[in-house]
Amino acid sequence: MTTPATLRAVPDMGSEIALIDGAEMRIAAASSEAQLRTQLKTLLCPLLRKLATSPHAPTHQRVLGVVAHVSKRAKALGGGGVLPLEDLVKLVQESRHTLLLSLALVLIEMALTSIPLNNEGIIEYTYPLVKGISTRIAAHQQLIFHMITPILAQYTEKKIFAKPPGSASSASQPAISAPVPSLVTNDPFSFEANPTDLKFLMEKWTDLVLYTTPPAATPANEVVVPPGLSRVAVLFITKNGSASWTRNAIELKNTKAGIIRFMQMSTMVPQDLHLSLRYIMNLVASTDAAFEVTSVADDGLKRAAKPSFEDPALVAQLYQLYQGTTSGTNDDVKRKPGINAVKMKVLNTLGRSVKAANEFPNMLQVSFDALYGEGTTSKLRNAGIAFIQWIARMAESARIKPVAPILLSGLLKLIGESSEAETDKDSEALRGFAYDAVGLLSKRAPELFVNDISILKSFFKAVSTESRNVRVSVQDALSTMIEAYKNIANESEEKRLEVEAILLASIEKSEHHARYAAVKYANALFPFSNPLARYLNLVASGDAKLEVKEEARRGLQFPDPASDASEAAVSAFKAKLPNVAQMAAYLQSQERKPRLTARAPGVKYVGSFSAEGYSNGLEFVRRIMIARADPTKKLEDGFLKQGAGVGLDEDSAGRIADLETRTKLREFLKTAWAADASSAGEMEVDGEDSGHQGGVRVFLELIERGLKCEEVDAVLQSTASSCLVELISLAPSSLAESYRDKTEWVKTFLSSLKTETRLCMARVLGIISTSDLSIGDRSTQFSKLILDLSVTSRDTSKQTSFELRHGSMVALGYLVGRLRYRYPTDWEKYLSRNEANKVVAIVAEDLDSTSSLHVQGACLSLSEIARYGELPVAEGSDDDNPMQVDGGVKVILEAASVVKWTRATILKKLIEYGKATKDTKIEEAAIATLGHIALGTPSVATKVLDFFYSLPPILSKHVEVNFTVGDAICAIAGGFKATNMEEYLDIADASFPPVISLISTPEPDVMEKALERCFHEIRPGGVHVCRKAVCVWLLSLVKFCGHLSQIKNHLPKMHTAFSSLISDRDEFTQEVASKGIGLVYELGDANIKASLVDSLVSTFTEGRKLAPQSVTGDTTLFQEGALGQTPDGANLTTYQSILSLASDLNQPDLVYKFMSLASHNAVWNSRRGASMGFGSIASLAERELAPHLSKIVPKLYRFQFDPNVKVAESMKSIWRSLVKDPKKAVDDNFDVIVQDLLKGLGDRQWRTRESSCLALSDLLHGRQLAQIQTYLQDVWAMCFRALDDIKESVRVAAFTTCKTLTNITVRYCDPTIVSLVEGQKIIDIVMPFFLSKGLGSKAEDVAKFSLATVLRITKKGGVLLKPHLTELISTLLESLSQLEPQALTSYNITQEQLDSSRLSAAKSSPMMEAVDTCVENLDDAVMTTLIPKLINIIRKGVGLPTKAGSARFVVTLVMRVPSELRPHADNTLKALSGAIADRSPVVRKSFGTAIGHLAKLCSVPALQRLIAHLKTTYTESEEEDARSIAGITLLEISRFSSDAFASVNSEILPLAYLGRRDANDSIRTTWTEVWEENTAGASGAVKLYLSEIMTLCTTLLSTTPSWNVKKQVGLAIGDMATAIGSSIEKEMDNIVPMLIEALGGRTWEGKESVLEALVTVSIEGKGHFVTYGDQLDNVTKVVVREAKKNNKPYKRVALEQLGRFLDALKIDRFDEIEDYLVEMATVEGDDDDDEDDVRAKPLNLAIRANAYKAVGLSWPVVSSTQDKWINEILVQLVKGLDGNVWNTKMAILESIQKIFEKTVAVNASLKEDSLIIVLGGVSQCLADGKYSAVREQSLQVVKQITDRIKDTNLATETVRTVFLSGLDEAISKEMISSISEPLKEIRKTLSGMSLD
Repeated sequence: MTTPATLRAVPDMGSEIALIDGAEMRIAAASSEAQLRTQLKTLLCPLLRKLATSPHAPTHQRVLGVVAHVSKRAKALGGGGVLPLEDLVKLVQESRHTLLLSLALVLIEMALTSIPLNNEGIIEYTYPLVKGISTRIAAHQQLIFHMITPILAQYTEKKIFAKPPGSASSASQPAISAPVPSLVTNDPFSFEANPTDLKFLMEKWTDLVLYTTPPAATPANEVVVPPGLSRVAVLFITKNGSASWTRNAIELKNTKAGIIRFMQMSTMVPQDLHLSLRYIMNLVASTDAAFEVTSVADDGLKRAAKPSFEDPALVAQLYQLYQGTTSGTNDDVKRKPGINAVKMKVLNTLGRSVKAANEFPNMLQVSFDALYGEGTTSKLRNAGIAFIQWIARMAESARIKPVAPILLSGLLKLIGESSEAETDKDSEALRGFAYDAVGLLSKRAPELFVNDISILKSFFKAVSTESRNVRVSVQDALSTMIEAYKNIANESEEKRLEVEAILLASIEKSEHHARYAAVKYANALFPFSNPLARYLNLVASGDAKLEVKEEARRGLQFPDPASDASEAAVSAFKAKLPNVAQMAAYLQSQERKPRLTARAPGVKYVGSFSAEGYSNGLEFVRRIMIARADPTKKLEDGFLKQGAGVGLDEDSAGRIADLETRTKLREFLKTAWAADASSAGEMEVDGEDSGHQGGVRVFLELIERGLKCEEVDAVLQSTASSCLVELISLAPSSLAESYRDKTEWVKTFLSSLKTETRLCMARVLGIISTSDLSIGDRSTQFSKLILDLSVTSRDTSKQTSFELRHGSMVALGYLVGRLRYRYPTDWEKYLSRNEANKVVAIVAEDLDSTSSLHVQGACLSLSEIARYGELPVAEGSDDDNPMQVDGGVKVILEAASVVKWTRATILKKLIEYGKATKDTKIEEAAIATLGHIALGTPSVATKVLDFFYSLPPILSKHVEVNFTVGDAICAIAGGFKATNMEEYLDIADASFPPVISLISTPEPDVMEKALERCFHEIRPGGVHVCRKAVCVWLLSLVKFCGHLSQIKNHLPKMHTAFSSLISDRDEFTQEVASKGIGLVYELGDANIKASLVDSLVSTFTEGRKLAPQSVTGDTTLFQEGALGQTPDGANLTTYQSILSLASDLNQPDLVYKFMSLASHNAVWNSRRGASMGFGSIASLAERELAPHLSKIVPKLYRFQFDPNVKVAESMKSIWRSLVKDPKKAVDDNFDVIVQDLLKGLGDRQWRTRESSCLALSDLLHGRQLAQIQTYLQDVWAMCFRALDDIKESVRVAAFTTCKTLTNITVRYCDPTIVSLVEGQKIIDIVMPFFLSKGLGSKAEDVAKFSLATVLRITKKGGVLLKPHLTELISTLLESLSQLEPQALTSYNITQEQLDSSRLSAAKSSPMMEAVDTCVENLDDAVMTTLIPKLINIIRKGVGLPTKAGSARFVVTLVMRVPSELRPHADNTLKALSGAIADRSPVVRKSFGTAIGHLAKLCSVPALQRLIAHLKTTYTESEEEDARSIAGITLLEISRFSSDAFASVNSEILPLAYLGRRDANDSIRTTWTEVWEENTAGASGAVKLYLSEIMTLCTTLLSTTPSWNVKKQVGLAIGDMATAIGSSIEKEMDNIVPMLIEALGGRTWEGKESVLEALVTVSIEGKGHFVTYGDQLDNVTKVVVREAKKNNKPYKRVALEQLGRFLDALKIDRFDEIEDYLVEMATVEGDDDDDEDDVRAKPLNLAIRANAYKAVGLSWPVVSSTQDKWINEILVQLVKGLDGNVWNTKMAILESIQKIFEKTVAVNASLKEDSLIIVLGGVSQCLADGKYSAVREQSLQVVKQITDRIKDTNLATETVRTVFLSGLDEAISKEMISSISEPLKEIRKTLSGMSLD
């Protein structure tokens, strides 16, 4: 716009003022609103420019005056409608003059108020106002902000119907002019070019969201500052209080929601700018009180890209939002802290930022504000504690150290306050979080906790006093805090004592959490040697809670023994053990202390100990003594057997079976007892300086305390008595002598309820009562004791208990036995043989007892008596038979008879028990007793051995009894030189047997004969049960007599015997043989060992017979089929496996070590197995195998998981023996183990493959990333191979391994767990593997497992997935079809229903969820590689799920990463446009939806190409499926991409208009929706797109070969003409020739629509023919011509259109067409009509009816023609009424009516005769009683005739008579009042009177 000459710049002020005055006059002179608007448009902006161009102040004043005047005028006229808004906006855009801008903005604000906010064009005025807003002064920023905010908040993305600039008919659509481009342009505010503008607005809008309306009672001038804002911010938001919408809650709510919604519009605001500010804005809005605001904000938080939470600016903004601002001196700019809801949101976000955790002091301030701030809530406190936990985890050490004390004090204060004040669930949860936080803090600042033991004390108190829900948190915190106190034992003495006091106090608390924590701290903080820690363990070992008891047991586990016997190793081991004296003294001191807490009900106590704990304490001290005595032996059941079952070959107490250990313990006790004796004056051990004392005396006191306790506990007495008997039997005799005066006290235990106690104390009595009988009256006391016990044992009165009689009887045996032990040659001095005979008789009497226990006791007593010399009874005869065994035992109650019980009868009785009894315990007792009798009485040895040789068949079902037999044979053959007899030498200072005598010494040939008999029985081919039993006997002989020369001389023979039994069909025999082979090997020298190795290996590998002479040709070694059970042979499996271990090491000799270690049979864990002492052998083998451990571990590790349970158990036994520290061994050999297992996974043997799978699963648990990274891909590959194994068990094992691998892989692919660098390495390894070899596998199980793993990785991987997203997404999309469930195909449903179900399944598939998860990590670089893959899948993807999934993925991309997708949108659209022609309607719909979303990102040319493609597909295809595509796609575009649709709507809507006429209902409905949803109104839209529609129709009519399309065009043109009426005239020059041309040629189906269109156009555009009359003639000729075509269906329509055309345009062609129409109306039908065609007759009738109707419609308006034809035609029509069907009659009647209506002068043209004929015909129709429609139409004709003849010369009397006659008849018959009443009126008119 040019500036008027009157206001151009002039040189002086006067001229300027004059010009301004003139302008003012012109403005003032404007009398109307229109004139004022014109003047202002011309003058206002130039006047304002004077403010910037003129330097004169008066000029400025005059301009201000004019503006004030204009402002008043504008307001007076109701607003700013007269102001030149567009020019003012441009002025603001151009100028930077402050005053000018101020005035212009005020005027713009006034102008904008006159435009409704919902006006579509108003937003375009805001574009230039926003540009540069960040650089303007504050006042201008405020003005602009308040102008644009309501507008933008009101704005919604609406469908735009106006055409793009430059389109043909856009000018016809009025719109508000605006100085900016069309809305379809993205980023209209130029935010990308000026990001600071967006930043400014977002900051202010955030303030707006924070703002709330003040209370209703607030004065208008008072400024209320809401939380989160400053006074300055409030004034800005409220426009200094003048913005009314800020005081209206509803308007404010709508504005907030509108602004948040506006920020999410990608067409208006770039979504990738200022992510942090956008996030904060949505975050704040999500806390708003109004649901409308929060819902929009929550949606924004979900949809918008997440900012980096490590962004310093974001962190600073979040802290400011929480805290407000405190810096600066101006209170007006200080911001208040946010509300609690905002604070919670902020804390949750800060809790995801490592940067936030390191911001000091902000992190501290917000933490304490959340905990203690004014107005804080429980939820906010919880959030605050969660943030403190985050700080404790993520803060750098340099940051956490200074603040840790403050955080700790705050947490402790919170715990204290909340526990005192509140008890609700919220408070409990809060305290729980606080305790957890303290625990985490202890990891980062342990020094705080070490320096303040009160924290630990308070937590131990809390674990007892807190509520149940909180205790778990306290316990977890205490567990975490252990690390802080781990060195407390080495800290100051004071702190250690404090901790000890806390633990001592806690161990007795009633709450098990406290006891558990105390024990756990004791185990973690103190070494094993600490007496207090072990005391706590012992107290807890009797706890009622299993978890406390288990933790205590862990603390009582002894360290591994010394690796060798070197002084250094032994010293190191002993240093780890508690001092015996200190431990015993500490236990004694604690036992004597009073118990501080109440006793638990039902629990017995010894002082402060529970009975169970005290019992464990005694056993623990005993174990310490044993471990110190023999540091190289491990404390296990192999040599330390506690609480063994009752047995007669051994005492019933705990015993040490290993000879070496017993010897060392004896030496240890000797030294310790001597140390105690040297300090005999110090009976009370205080534990402070007891290192020089042995501790045995205190231990004895503890034992006695246990025995003397008031609350008798059987288990405790059993343990104490076993410890006492061990000390007395192994310690120096002086210890036993200290008890010689306590025999009466010891006797009291003979009546104990516990059998073990009675046996132990009977043994003690025997030892102590036989010492020093030569002194004083000791012998007399002994004799008296024998007498008393003899009487008691035979006393059957009720006063003597069963237990006491049993104990007394056993004690008699021990007394006589130990007497003969101490005095082997002169025992008779103290007990005569006769008295001894009586004792034996008394004992033997119990062999007849009905009590099993008494029989066993009798056996035990006889063993004790007979072991040390000949049985002191008469020999007797074998014929003696005092009783019957098992056949009704005779109960003998009289005094024992020495005559009755001879040696022969006792042997016979015992042999009968050994053969016939069903009680295994009695059987074993009898056999053991026979062995001991044969030892002491060599004369019966042969008889007893013969009996033993006869036992194997009898013991076939009691294999374990053979061990007892073996022990007995060893006793007979080896005497006391056999190691199993050493334990019976239990008097320290007495030696037995005496050197000078052969008492209890077997003959040399006994061993030789026994061996010879064993070798004979064990020969190949021998009886199976004998071989089994003898194998056990040989094992016993080798074990217990291996040091004897007779055994050593037969080692090769024994090896042969054992080796032959290795392949025995009985598994137990195999194991026993393997044990024997190991023992034989250990006993041999170097030559023998070499020979044995060669022999055994040959047996295993080659099957060579060990001794050719020992196997005959008929020998059967295996049962039939035994070798076919496994590939290797079931029976040799275990040992072949063991051999493979040895051969892999290239050291076959090691096979003996392995075989001695391999044990899986339960018998080896029994007391008999333990008695064999294989623990010591294992220990020896263990040392020899140690150098080869690194080679053994890999194989051995795998063999532990062998599918053969026995192999696995054997290998586990070897593993436990060899590997002291399994974790360390596995860690050290991890690489070798993995490589071996990987090799095993591909082994040809299924057992190896299966065991490798199981071993690998176990191995990988808990592995660190560095360990598995190298092997991860190989492991997965081999596991997948196993997952497809041919053997099911291998597949099951592989599945287990794969699950373990999945957990590990997913864990290490999670960036929240591992570092990004490490995680990326793992992802880079596994993801390509899974995608290529996993999902691509032909094995279904492998593919499914791969998919499951990939899905889990996808959920966790996050940013680590980015390098693999292309392959991942493409593979997942392809897998949708590959892994689709096949179940759906089995249902009996239609294909479309099936496809819909498959689509639903694909959408809900986990694979699609994974694909959606990947989207958030897409960026430009990934999209560059992903889109080509996606396009390929779209084009070539196979399967409905893949196609539908790719379509959905495109939609997801559009919605979530539009900016990244935009550069690739055109190519993607091209791919979709080609793929949409799918045969499945479901797929077509999916692709159409994808295109609909994608269109918003595509360029206009691309959309135009798409539309052209769709147009071609729709108009040229003959297939319905293909033709449906266009409508579906364009409908989706209109719904999801309205802006894109608007840019090309001129190309789409014409096609939609055409599609609305499609013959297919579905297609037509779709097009109708496209048209109706995108047009404001039918008429207006058609006018708007008239030229485009015409162009489309013209093209199609002239080019398309499709009749259907031509038909559609015809219908469209006809409807268009109807819709726009006369507006069609301007297109007539194009339309009419086009339609005429289309009507040329032959008739085709649908051609009638073109004819109809021509007629409709001609009718609607008839004004055109006024000018172009010749064109009307052409049209008339064409219409007449088409009506004469022969095609009947076409003729029917053509006749109708002919009449319509001639009638509407009033054309006279009646002369030309009359005969043709009459012919068509009267013809009876063609001769060539097919009589069988059911459609022919109705069609002929329709043609006839239309011909009749056309007669009336084509009736001319020219009177001359009317005169010519009226009479003839009417007569002809009346004739037709007779004989025609009702619809033809209707047509005739309509024609008659039309003729009367159109005839100019009826009275002049119509003859009376003709009229009478007409009246007669019509009267007949009136009387038609069948069709009311005919009568109704006849009524209309009658009315018309009446009107035309009334008052004319035709109304003659004759006519009236005929007329009235017909009416009377009709009235009389008519039943319908709507017909009869009008007829009566007509009659009245004609006759002048009523019929009534």
